[in-house]
Amino acid sequence: MTLPDHATIVVLGGGTAGCVVAGRLARHHDVLVLEAGPDYGPERASWPAELLDASTLPTTHDWGYREGRLTFDRCRVIGGCSTHNGCTQSVGWAGDYDAWAASGSPGWDAASLAPYFRDVERTLRFRRYGEDEIQPFQRAFIGAAEKLGVQARDDLDDLRAGASVGCAPVNVTPGGVRVNTAFGYLDPMRGSGNLTVAGGVTVDRVVLDGGRAVAVDVLTDDGARRIAADLIVVAAGAYGTPEILLRSGIGPADHLGETGVPVLHHLPGVGANLHDQPAVNLQYAASAALAADLEAFAETRMLPDEQALAKLRSPYAGNAPYDLHVYPWTERDATLEHGWRIVVPVGLLRPKSRGTVRLRSADPTVRAAVDHAFLTHPDDLAALAHGVSRAQELDLAHYLSAELPAPPVDGLPDWIRATHQHYWHPAGSCRMGPVDDPDAVVDHTGKVHGLEGLHIADASVFPDIPRGTPAHPTAVVGERMASFLEELL
Repeated sequence: MTLPDHATIVVLGGGTAGCVVAGRLARHHDVLVLEAGPDYGPERASWPAELLDASTLPTTHDWGYREGRLTFDRCRVIGGCSTHNGCTQSVGWAGDYDAWAASGSPGWDAASLAPYFRDVERTLRFRRYGEDEIQPFQRAFIGAAEKLGVQARDDLDDLRAGASVGCAPVNVTPGGVRVNTAFGYLDPMRGSGNLTVAGGVTVDRVVLDGGRAVAVDVLTDDGARRIAADLIVVAAGAYGTPEILLRSGIGPADHLGETGVPVLHHLPGVGANLHDQPAVNLQYAASAALAADLEAFAETRMLPDEQALAKLRSPYAGNAPYDLHVYPWTERDATLEHGWRIVVPVGLLRPKSRGTVRLRSADPTVRAAVDHAFLTHPDDLAALAHGVSRAQELDLAHYLSAELPAPPVDGLPDWIRATHQHYWHPAGSCRMGPVDDPDAVVDHTGKVHGLEGLHIADASVFPDIPRGTPAHPTAVVGERMASFLEELL
């Protein structure tokens, strides 16, 4: 594809939110989407099979973010992480969004966002599994949670719901295809004449002139290019968006100075406030009975790895009805006697720990240093320990064999620190807030404070991550930011 020298609107990143904002704006405006990964187009036959298969999580298009023993999978392809997620969708709790609005971001309260949640559900064709589609272990998990007093409800799309257990709505067709945001939002606009999608384009930096974003420098297989733009929307995710801003000289002056990037716009909040939902995985070998039941189920139906989800409350939830997820999955493992591993993760939905995204280099091909500062706040560790104890009470003995390995009877906090993982939900690294908030990066419309012509629309703007799986809320960010931009254009 030949890139233009000028575009009316350029969206940097064709991920979960980027596809949404681009598709919505392309209804009335010319939009150019620049995606670092491949764009496989609207024809499903040209897509790799593993990206379409909703039964498991593919890792073939990973960005390569890693820090220490942890890997932070991010999908480098059109549709972004909506192209490799687990497909379970939840909206979170209304009180979290109401708190955003109360802290200076009007239009982000739960009542205002509710129509956008419904729009995403329709566009991505959310549906619920039928009773005959719930695989044996997931069905057993729901029953075990009920025995502990957790009410079974299908309420993960209810902003006012409390603690419960059930199967989440999914962005999965009856034929088992994962419906990503490129399918839902870009494909209907590809033939309109208003939308251009360019894959294989690495964004280097945004070009500023007199306090305004006027162009973007990119790298392609044919070399470096500069594309002028009337409006630039950055939607590269919680890691990629601060990387682009920092390389552009937008961010904390001290860090930019250390990295050798000229300071063009001092904005201390860029790359700060990073957080992800920490998780602890209890792991088991499957029993012969479970292996047989799973294999029998798979003979006639799609066998999803994950389906059910429990919302639980720890003593650290404050006034909220829940703050933990337990979200089990099954996976094939040829090293185990019966060929299956069971993972029962406990995830903390509202961590208080905060980390950073910082450049290692001004080179756009070098991934940033990602430090979530997991469990640096003591409440996070205590809440997770509570969740692990609750999960260990689940009666799943018929389907489980040996634990791999079992947490220690004593020293659970140390074990959590040594073995914790994460929920693959980074957020907050360019957080939204009013102009008088020195740590906020964008206002409620996504406009970068102190600059014209530059907006952000992705999970990096979350002041605090909603207590849910953020694929649905991130798509809502795209919808909401597009609506604000329509008012400005």
